[in-house]
Amino acid sequence: MKAYVLICLLLLTSALPAEADGIDQAVQLYQRGQFHKAVELLSERSQSSPNDAEVRFWLGKSFLKIQRRDDAVRHMERAVELEPNNGIYYLWLGRAYGARASHSSLFTALGWAKKVVKAFEIAQELAPDNLDVRFDLMDFYLHAPGAVGGGRDKANAEAAAIAKLNPGEGYTARAIIFEKDHKWEQARSELVQSTLQFPGRADSFMDLADFLLQHHHFEGAAINAHKALSLDAKLLKAKLIRAAAHIRLGKDLTEAENTLINMSQGSLTDDDPAFEEVFYWLGQACLAEGKKQAAREAFGTALRYNPDYDRAKSGLSQTR
Repeated sequence: MKAYVLICLLLLTSALPAEADGIDQAVQLYQRGQFHKAVELLSERSQSSPNDAEVRFWLGKSFLKIQRRDDAVRHMERAVELEPNNGIYYLWLGRAYGARASHSSLFTALGWAKKVVKAFEIAQELAPDNLDVRFDLMDFYLHAPGAVGGGRDKANAEAAAIAKLNPGEGYTARAIIFEKDHKWEQARSELVQSTLQFPGRADSFMDLADFLLQHHHFEGAAINAHKALSLDAKLLKAKLIRAAAHIRLGKDLTEAENTLINMSQGSLTDDDPAFEEVFYWLGQACLAEGKKQAAREAFGTALRYNPDYDRAKSGLSQTR
């Protein structure tokens, strides 16, 4: 059986350790990309433990992954009702509201957007030192209109707060704001400065590599991703960036493909690349190697994870 078919079968049928149960088993299913199975397990658990906030939280996250946004909102709302002092729960409630807003009419989206910022701001109050909370709130302020709570001054304030918490991440925050204004050189300068100020920080090189990849500076992306991995060999995002850069450069394609296959067969946390992104780049690797059928299956798998993923749709069109 061909390797890319085995990947999909392993993803669907891989066994879990016998000792894992309850939440732990659901989290393993979630991190292996088996989101429907996670929903099934957690739904059963929620029936027997209706007031377990953690069950509701992971159920909401799992529903988000399978695009059942109303269900995700419902369970996230229940999670914050059960644990109203949990900032991370409010962060994910805001993300669920955001997913709902992005699939609404313009009129109803405004109402959802107001719920997003309210949830994010509560998350910030409850978890002021959490960088994920700060970055999500900054991104909202940066892109949302003032009518629903957005604002450049607010975004700048969040970037300043991020820099105070973590100077290295502060460079990344400022780069994001420059990117919003299409000030590419200023954005790049911030990320370069981060690597100079923090030469032992893997994330600084990874963020620069990601920026360079997005702006088609593939050689620089590969070099900086390699530097990130030399500092922290476990950074899966840096592995993906290096593989993607090599694919675009047309070199080390077999190594890139194997890297992506290994990632697709493993566990991916919320801090790692999403499964649809991994399969998208696996499709690109196969295309670069002239393996159209393998590429078609990889892009199709990416779309099964996320039917709205436009890059995978574009990749699939390249296989016809």
